[in-house]
Amino acid sequence: EHQDSILGNTMQTVIALLNNMVANKSTNMMLLFEEGLALHICNLLIETVALYLEADDKSSTKTANALLLSLLDILHCTLMYTANIVRQTLQAQKSGTGGDTQAAEDLLLINKPLTDLISLLIQLLPSEDTEIFVSASQCLSLLVQLYGGNSQESMSPENMDSFAEVLKSKKDTRQLKLLLRIVKRLVS
Repeated sequence: EHQDSILGNTMQTVIALLNNMVANKSTNMMLLFEEGLALHICNLLIETVALYLEADDKSSTKTANALLLSLLDILHCTLMYTANIVRQTLQAQKSGTGGDTQAAEDLLLINKPLTDLISLLIQLLPSEDTEIFVSASQCLSLLVQLYGGNSQESMSPENMDSFAEVLKSKKDTRQLKLLLRIVKRLVS
């Protein structure tokens, strides 16, 4: 087993540790961001999604699925942290107590590479695995709330096919509303 393979034990351990770090409330997230967390998340997710979509045997599918869920959780924690900082800054400005807009802007800028994952997350929406759909849709929702639909690529025919497929297959009203809000943010 190769140490650099995403499905290898070493990478699984690294991803599990990273997941624990970003989920821990006492972690200094800014330090992780400064060390390139956003780019690492992007690279790991791109590689894992490719394996997940191409997996043909049961064991690699199961491993890729577990890794993908862990990486989506890392992405979700990262986006929630960013959204909370931005929200707190906006509330402080609104109430007149100031708020460090530069810190919020820097955080949005340092995490901007995560917008490269928008198309990838859209491609995951039709997944038959409910957990992957829920995680991918929550991450996608946060990404478009924070950054909007600032790329034409997110409206590609392939992505629109994914949206059409998932909108036809979902029956849950909350899930449908979330998907429609995402589409609205992408086109506006």
